[in-house]
Amino acid sequence: MHHPLLADAERRRTQSADVASLESAARRGIRLERRSALPTFVAENDTVVPALFIEGEIAALHAPTIAIVGTRTASGYGRACAMKFAEAFARAGVTVVSGGAVGIDAAAHGAAIEAGGKTAAVLAGGIDLRYPAINFGLFERIVANGCLVSEFALGSKPDQYKFIVRNRLIAALSSAVLVIEAPAKSGALHTAVAAAEFGREVFVIPAAIDFMSFRGSLGLIRDGATMVFHPDQVLEPLNIRPIPVVKKPRSGPTTDSELVLDALSSTPLVTEKIVELTGLETSVVLGELTMLELDGVILREAGGFIKKL
Repeated sequence: MHHPLLADAERRRTQSADVASLESAARRGIRLERRSALPTFVAENDTVVPALFIEGEIAALHAPTIAIVGTRTASGYGRACAMKFAEAFARAGVTVVSGGAVGIDAAAHGAAIEAGGKTAAVLAGGIDLRYPAINFGLFERIVANGCLVSEFALGSKPDQYKFIVRNRLIAALSSAVLVIEAPAKSGALHTAVAAAEFGREVFVIPAAIDFMSFRGSLGLIRDGATMVFHPDQVLEPLNIRPIPVVKKPRSGPTTDSELVLDALSSTPLVTEKIVELTGLETSVVLGELTMLELDGVILREAGGFIKKL
């Protein structure tokens, strides 16, 4: 509890700490790692605290790292973009870094894991609290396929200011930052600003100009961030070789599943419209939509269903 790298305030905190909670955290494998144990570009960054709490595989942070950030109230289009880019990064051996929140963060973490890759979640409170609780299952998967990271003492609650501090650490741990969907006031913008200060490249996904949830993203593009619409446009400037997906050609007659999938795009469609476009019975369409959603091929949002990009 008296680690030499703890600040005085944190050392005082340990004196009144719940020893049982600390012992439980230790049994879970949570440990304090020196900054020098991280990649050189992090270890030499004096704005990063001298030590970080880690749960999981610290080696995940030694792979190429790209942050994917965006709003908690993500649109289906935003989540689809996050998943597409995270999958491509994971296939290329990149660790996807994000903040463990709902929305864009969760989509990016989950997609990286599904693609067989590594991911790291930087938390805005004590690593033992795993906030938000709704993502508990996701955090378990992240620990098994990467790591959780925090610069805050065990038991620290995720106060508002800590999210800004967390966003800065996300930028520090990443070789580049990709902003997926950020409103005019968004924590993702703090990450982008920090990334620019650290000399990291900032990439942004575009959207229609009347999408309020992308207003901050469009502002970043106006201010000089690089607009991208394909994962290779992020990987190639970082000298990371993309690994393309090999799609199997269709053989035989078009199936009901393929008809439904062909009718979908990034624009949400209600079930009735899909029935009209495919000519299939409503019961068949509903069944196919259920299976495609379970397979992670399509996404459901308020306005209907969209195809995963």
